[in-house]
Amino acid sequence: MNMLRRFLLLWILLSRADSFSVTVPSDPILVVRGATALLPCEFEPDYNISNLVITWQRQEDSRVVHSFYYERDQLDRQSSDYLNRTKLNREEFAGGNASLSIANIVLKDAGNYMCIVSNGKGTDRGVVRLVYAAFISEPRLSILLKSTDVTVRYETEGYPRPEVMWLGSEGQNLTDDLEVSSASDGGLYYLKSSYVTQSPVFNVTFSLKNPVSHQELQRHVNISYDGNTSASKPVVVLSVLCFFLLCSTGLLLVLYCHDRSK
Repeated sequence: MNMLRRFLLLWILLSRADSFSVTVPSDPILVVRGATALLPCEFEPDYNISNLVITWQRQEDSRVVHSFYYERDQLDRQSSDYLNRTKLNREEFAGGNASLSIANIVLKDAGNYMCIVSNGKGTDRGVVRLVYAAFISEPRLSILLKSTDVTVRYETEGYPRPEVMWLGSEGQNLTDDLEVSSASDGGLYYLKSSYVTQSPVFNVTFSLKNPVSHQELQRHVNISYDGNTSASKPVVVLSVLCFFLLCSTGLLLVLYCHDRSK
């Protein structure tokens, strides 16, 4: 009889352990630069919170992101990369919520996070993937006129490197006439994109696309000029000469009138 009771008790304990599970989203969590990330993690709660142990850590290198046990946060082993940036909502534990918030997201925060939960009902874990992106900034336009051509340039920042395209007035792809230079610094790509044309009249569209944040921008440029940027130089020189001639004539007239008044 005692053997039967022990068997039943063992069977109940094993059944409860098998039924305990941690639930995390299967889709990645997209977070933009500087924002606060919320990594969801749910578990089957136990009325006795004293047995609750929650550990968040990076899957790639096992760095501790945040820990909770003995009914309080335990941050002695927390990675310095997450100092003063993480938070668990203790009020949500009773409902089975172990979601973690991480403030001021940067590029190196991207990756996989393990949510490990243990209580009186069992132990389980789940992996949440965090994806980093930075919105494309408003493109800054500059136009350089030369005697032989015109250069239209846009400068912007974003992450990952945006997809760039120049389109003609009929929607044709002008990418072959594109010059791009980019550099990655602190989770941003700095991008300069130029289109050069010899035509004095043109209508082009500058197009940017961030495939991760699903951001798209288009800026239209419509320019018409006389095609001879050096023609204005003689006009300027002539204007300056006329100004000095008028000043000289006026000065001589004043001196002449002054001498006659004597």
